[in-house]
Amino acid sequence: MEKLLFKNAMNAKWVIGGFFLGTLYLQQVSWKNQLLYQDVFGFDGNGGRMLKIITNLTDEEMSRMKFVRRLAWHWRGTRQSGYGKDNISGEELADRGIKWEDKYCEYVKRPPHDKYL
Repeated sequence: MEKLLFKNAMNAKWVIGGFFLGTLYLQQVSWKNQLLYQDVFGFDGNGGRMLKIITNLTDEEMSRMKFVRRLAWHWRGTRQSGYGKDNISGEELADRGIKWEDKYCEYVKRPPHDKYL
């Protein structure tokens, strides 16, 4: 079965290659300028055709909301390191005969970009 599929793919290599190169051409040559510049920034730099969120909030209110969002992301506050996790203590593991060496390093996620706030 695999030999038959490989043989058919080899017979259709020019068709598959043509689709691949055609897609690459469309993305890199035809659509790249429009997607990167015209849709996002517009021809004059004042905004393109992307969906904009219309709001009646002032810039001060928006910046306050962004600040609160960033603070909630970074600030640990009164939460403990094991907050929201089902932790098993070393004594419980020892009772079950499991040897545990504490070499745990907590992974810190990157904060979200301001674009998404």
